[in-house]
Amino acid sequence: MPLQDFSADPHAQLRVLYRALLENEEHYQEFKQMLATYPWAEGEVAEPDEAAQLREQLNARIRTWAAADFEGLSATQVALWRSIIIEERFNVALSPWKEANIY
Repeated sequence: MPLQDFSADPHAQLRVLYRALLENEEHYQEFKQMLATYPWAEGEVAEPDEAAQLREQLNARIRTWAAADFEGLSATQVALWRSIIIEERFNVALSPWKEANIY
């Protein structure tokens, strides 16, 4: 798949993340640990600098694991992943990728 098509497809981005997490338990555990320390919750006015730095570190790690072009998770996506994995809220109202889906 051409790089530009991959970057434009939010579903391809989600598959990259899933594969990175499912294919290596250490990646999942690191992802979970970073989410647990993410100091911002969806609904807050703005993402604090500390949270933005952690999110950038998380995105860099995902890029390393995936060895692929990964655009990165937004603050909202990280907050939603945190609610699913750390808080075990599986019935969140929005998909973590919904903001990227334009149909």
